[in-house]
Amino acid sequence: MKHTRHKQKFDDSQPRQKKSLGQVFLHDDWPVRRVVEIVQDWKATEVIEIGPGGAILTNALSNAGIDTTAIEKDDRFAERVANAAIPGVEVVNQDVLEFDLGAWIDRVTKSGKRAAVVGNIPYNISSPIVMWVLPHLNRLAGATFLVQLEFAERLAAKPSTKDYGSLSVYTQLRANTRLDCEVGREFFTPVPKVDSAIVVMEPRMDQPAPEMLKKIESVARAAFHQRRKKLRNAVKPFLSGRNEADCPVDLNRRPETLTLDEFAELARFLS
Repeated sequence: MKHTRHKQKFDDSQPRQKKSLGQVFLHDDWPVRRVVEIVQDWKATEVIEIGPGGAILTNALSNAGIDTTAIEKDDRFAERVANAAIPGVEVVNQDVLEFDLGAWIDRVTKSGKRAAVVGNIPYNISSPIVMWVLPHLNRLAGATFLVQLEFAERLAAKPSTKDYGSLSVYTQLRANTRLDCEVGREFFTPVPKVDSAIVVMEPRMDQPAPEMLKKIESVARAAFHQRRKKLRNAVKPFLSGRNEADCPVDLNRRPETLTLDEFAELARFLS
């Protein structure tokens, strides 16, 4: 995918990066424009933005007429964005993992609006943020994040690849997940040591029932805990009293070769 670059002058007046919060700042707006395009494709009119920072994405969402609840943990940036009085933007100075996403969705959807979650999220808490969003994804138009490339590859990984693991299974049971495009490290200030990517997650309407989700995830965690071993060794604690000959999945296979459907079949057999 090709993009027209519009480099932004980095604002030297804004607060400096806090390494403890994993902050890096975009200085080129094409990734921001891509995120806005995705939100517009969903016809979402209200979003949560995680970590607005220097507000490059916040401003782009506002310019597109998308109402934004910008959740910023860093007091300095929360105050700065609030003082900018960007049209359609409400700033919440809070740790996003403590924000009540379910209540926010209730409020938005009650008024008939389509909602989404976006953000250039810190590398060090990418996994907790995805886990925070996924249980609510079926009530959202979708979620799209700018994350570390390696993490995006794990979310979207297919079976029989090195990146496929329990995180892939957990995510893809709930979401149609794709790596939309890569974003090189040179588009950030300060320059991180790794490249990034935009990952897109849209709700799966055919996801298993909640109780079955838990069973599949439990089996997947156990399997990938010993991913280099055969399934038989990994799921041995679940096999008590069951005839292996009846198992719908060959237990001589390795975990990374199983599809989502095969993990579901295995979970049903073991439960």
